[in-house]
Amino acid sequence: MVIDVLRFSHACIRVTNLERALYFYRDLLGFIETETKGEYAYLRGIEEGQHHSLVLKEAPSPGLSYLGFRVRKPEELDKAKELIEKYNLKVRKFKEEAVSDAIIFESPAGVPIVLYYDMEYVADPRIQRLQFSIQRGARPAKIDHAVTMVKDIDKEYEFFRDVFGFYETEGYIDDEGKRVIVFLTKFGHSHEIAIGRYDKSIPALSHINYAVQNVDDIIRAADILGSKGLKKCIETGVFKHRAASTITAYFRDLDGNRIELSSQDYFILDPDKLPPLEYPISLLSAEGDFWGPFPFSVLYDVMPVEDIFTGDLKQEYKH
Repeated sequence: MVIDVLRFSHACIRVTNLERALYFYRDLLGFIETETKGEYAYLRGIEEGQHHSLVLKEAPSPGLSYLGFRVRKPEELDKAKELIEKYNLKVRKFKEEAVSDAIIFESPAGVPIVLYYDMEYVADPRIQRLQFSIQRGARPAKIDHAVTMVKDIDKEYEFFRDVFGFYETEGYIDDEGKRVIVFLTKFGHSHEIAIGRYDKSIPALSHINYAVQNVDDIIRAADILGSKGLKKCIETGVFKHRAASTITAYFRDLDGNRIELSSQDYFILDPDKLPPLEYPISLLSAEGDFWGPFPFSVLYDVMPVEDIFTGDLKQEYKH
């Protein structure tokens, strides 16, 4: 039994000062603010009509609160709850602004995940993307993917494959042929979720990614941050990924949460004709990425994730 997940929909990240975070994401990077209520701000890209794809949650410390996925039909939620419980995973009902019905659970590795069917639409993205007079900053188009870090990468990969119906497009392996990073898709992009191998017992978030319309938008993001004296928020220069074939750069918000802005990736028309591509991870050390150095900080300098019941950040248990 597979849960019919339609797509990766949104992410909620923790920030220590909501107004300061809005300054970074809305005023500098150019996200559209749908609304702010209490300790939450709801943002979206210029090609997104849904109420939000990025939620900023004011909290004592930064990190990931949860990742959100939309299911194709409302009855998938009941099926999901039943199946998730069979995996002995924590799951409960979840309330979210502009979302009619949702559940939240923790993946086998402990990554917090929200599943929902219906989110309010606040704009027609076909019209909104042409409203150039109100666009600013890097003009983030739409949420593209997230990358999580887990100790048991194979178990997490198998869950996304067997329960959500994702399949592998590309990956990096070590000298023993074991997975280091696996890129997974549900509807044909290079990936909507990627999973990296991590040496700690608790999971972490490497980054969330937004696609932009033009490479110039990535450079503009760096120019804007540099002009505001925020060079510390520019983690890398522009380079090209071998996996996904995107031109990209990594940024850090004012709390250290990482966001990647990249060109749009390829689309797999016939997945049955294209087996996964695998690259040796040593290639990144020896040659860098397709061009430009690969920033290994994205695999090691990562952000903690929230416990779905306590609301606190998970901490590694010390024996």
